[in-house]
Amino acid sequence: MKTFRPYLSWIPFTFLLLLAQFASAQDNRCFLIGGGSAETFFVSENATVGSVIGVLRIAGDPSADGDITMRLEASNETVVSIDTHSKNLTLIKALDKEGLTGPAQVMTRITCERRGPNAELSLTIPVNIRVTDANDNSPIFRNSTYFINISESTIVGSVVLQGIQALDADQPGPYSTVQYSILAGPYSDVLGFASSLEGTLVLKKAVDYETLKHFKIAIRAQDQGQPPLYTDAVVSIDINDADDQNPLFGQSRYWAHLPQPAQKGIGLEIRPEPMRAVDQDAGINASIRYAWNAGGAEYQDFFLDPLNGSVYLNRSLEDNELVQPVILVVKAHQVDNLDRYALTTLTVSRSWSFSPQLQYLQRRYSVQVLENVPVETIILAMAINKPIDQTIRFVMESHNGTDQAFSVDKMGEIKLERALDYEAQMTHHFVVWVTDGLTVLFTTSHRIIRLVTVKCLQNDTATVEVTVLDVNDCDPRFDLAEYEFIVKESALPVGSIIGHIRADDGDAADRVTIQLKGPESRAFNVHENGDVIFSDPSALNSTVIHLMAVARDSGIPPRQTSVPVKINLPVDFLMMNGSGITLSTADGSGLLLIILGILLGILSLIISGLAVYLCQYKRKKTQPSPLTVVQPQPKVSVGGLYSGDTSTPITATLRRIPINPLARPSCRRVVPIQSPTLSTVHNSPPPPPMPPPTPPPRQQQQQQAASNHHHNNKISSSGSGSNNNEQSPPPAPCPHHPRTFLSSSQPGAWPTDASLPRRIKKLSWEDEFNVFF
Repeated sequence: MKTFRPYLSWIPFTFLLLLAQFASAQDNRCFLIGGGSAETFFVSENATVGSVIGVLRIAGDPSADGDITMRLEASNETVVSIDTHSKNLTLIKALDKEGLTGPAQVMTRITCERRGPNAELSLTIPVNIRVTDANDNSPIFRNSTYFINISESTIVGSVVLQGIQALDADQPGPYSTVQYSILAGPYSDVLGFASSLEGTLVLKKAVDYETLKHFKIAIRAQDQGQPPLYTDAVVSIDINDADDQNPLFGQSRYWAHLPQPAQKGIGLEIRPEPMRAVDQDAGINASIRYAWNAGGAEYQDFFLDPLNGSVYLNRSLEDNELVQPVILVVKAHQVDNLDRYALTTLTVSRSWSFSPQLQYLQRRYSVQVLENVPVETIILAMAINKPIDQTIRFVMESHNGTDQAFSVDKMGEIKLERALDYEAQMTHHFVVWVTDGLTVLFTTSHRIIRLVTVKCLQNDTATVEVTVLDVNDCDPRFDLAEYEFIVKESALPVGSIIGHIRADDGDAADRVTIQLKGPESRAFNVHENGDVIFSDPSALNSTVIHLMAVARDSGIPPRQTSVPVKINLPVDFLMMNGSGITLSTADGSGLLLIILGILLGILSLIISGLAVYLCQYKRKKTQPSPLTVVQPQPKVSVGGLYSGDTSTPITATLRRIPINPLARPSCRRVVPIQSPTLSTVHNSPPPPPMPPPTPPPRQQQQQQAASNHHHNNKISSSGSGSNNNEQSPPPAPCPHHPRTFLSSSQPGAWPTDASLPRRIKKLSWEDEFNVFF
């Protein structure tokens, strides 16, 4: 016990120490609730100054009677403050996510000190303030005003301006996505954006310099915020003039009197004003040149100055000339574009031809009009001897419905009211009246002066003749869709008619001509009445001719139509008509068949030559050499064949040359020869007829074949000797043997006689076999 006593004195101290440590472990003041080593706050950039942006999650009570004390680390960039005796962070400076008007991110520190026990312990907690984006910036255009120059000839849909751009300073996203539009207002429908998200302007409506030279529109750029922010800008558009207008005369018509005297070189006084034309394209203002629009005889008397439109006499006129007024058509065209021009009329007359009475300057008018002239076209301007005002009226007198085709306006211009048709009516005649207004007359009755208003009309008439000119608006038409002619005569003389083709035209004034087209069209002609005439047989190559009939009218421009034509000729037509071709087929391939016939003829000659050669060769090969037999000259008697002795008859066996099986039948020949085998009968009667031979045994057949082969070799030897002019003795008679059949499968032995001549004709076993069969 004494041993452990010193250690027992340490037990109370150890207990107190553990108790202090436990108490210290339970004191979590100044620590973050929930753990962690730093505090983070997300604050919108549009948070107002003085607002609480967050509450610190620090354990402990910071009130006046609390157990902790907190303070904020001081800094020049401090944007927040901590409330006394609270955990609230208050914004004291504005924030800006873009970093323009304030910081985009704040880092600061909070120091927490304990009160009472463990007062010496303090903690520093980092605080991170992150600024979030808000829609606080409007899109800003790069230019406040945009300027565009557009030509009036610009096509609708063309791009007129690119590069319009508005920038939004907000962070990428909906707050910085810009959408473009055109504000409603005057001319807002002229231009438009190709895409609401792209600053490209396109032309939506045609513009005209003469009616609109300059205008402005307002455009807007706004973001996608809620609510959206926007900015407006102005687009200023100037229209540039283009050459889209014709020149214009100051008056629709002019007139002038011939001077007295009418001498060459004197200028005409044109009324109501000098004849001038200007370019309606004011921005271009092209130079104008003047010229006569026609070249009739009446134009030869006057000279028109091409620069200023003045008119002079080209020659001196007598009093009996130009009794009736003449109307001259003047053309004014642009120097840089001849397609831009204007027309007017100049009426020239003598001064005494005018009367105080209302009358036409010309009693009869004649005008030619194409039948395809558009409706409402002015075809004639009628001139009178007085200025046309509100008292002048023109009235058309109806004739056979002519008023339905033409009308006259208050200026005396004849206008087309309906489409013309040359085929329906070629000419139109009508009368046009001209009248003036009312006249006031004074009359007396019973000495009382009264004012009476009556209609005192002055009028005149003029006849108008309109000639309709045909326009080629119809194609020629054949009466058939296809023509086929069959010629039955083999000998057809030149000039014969083989058929008829007919074509008509809907245009009454057009004349139709028909032609044949094709490789063999020269062989035929088409008469103007449509007859197809045979003309040239040498142009034919076949008995079936395919051509094309083309009908062409005389209109301007001409029209044409075509149909197929087929002509069938007899098979011997080409030979009978001397076309130079002896072979013809229905499909026109005569030349090809001629070439094939020549090739077949050459091949036939070659085959015939080979056949003749083989035939002759085989004859030489199968014909044996003649045999020379020395024997007495036989005598011919009724009973048979005898030698010198009349009592001893001699019989001979005829042998036929075997027929070559390879030779043609026409080349086969049977040549009888005298057999070299002789048998002598010594005063014995003729033997009785022998029965049909029986085939010998195989051994006897072989021996007989060898014997025959040896016998034949001897005959050949003797034949060869006779060819060499050598005489050989006749062979010895052999005993009579019955006929045996030779077998070609068992050849005999070749003779070994050394006395055989060098030239020996060798016969095959098949030849020997053919002797008997």
